[in-house]
Amino acid sequence: MGSEKHLRDVQILNLVLRGMKLGQIAKQLGLHRNTVSKILRKPEIRQLLDTMQKELVQRATTHMIERHEAARQAAQQERVHKRALRRSQGTPFPREYSPSDPYAPNRQYLARRP
Repeated sequence: MGSEKHLRDVQILNLVLRGMKLGQIAKQLGLHRNTVSKILRKPEIRQLLDTMQKELVQRATTHMIERHEAARQAAQQERVHKRALRRSQGTPFPREYSPSDPYAPNRQYLARRP
């Protein structure tokens, strides 16, 4: 019987953390509203609820930080990509390079310009 009550208490805590009201919790679990209220007033249940709330806040905060960091990195990559596109809008230099004539690419580029 003890494990059934413990499971019931955890279910109540779960529903409280989801934001349900006492009457809704009682109706869903088939209990009286006063029973749910008494369970939530127990010191061990209050302590468990506080622990669960802290863990939930910690997980949510970590998740939000990770999402923010990913969005920041994506925005940075987008800025780098746009900057690269702006810089390369002109006609590119020919890729051929001759070690004997280092100015050959410049001459070819200038010869192609109108």
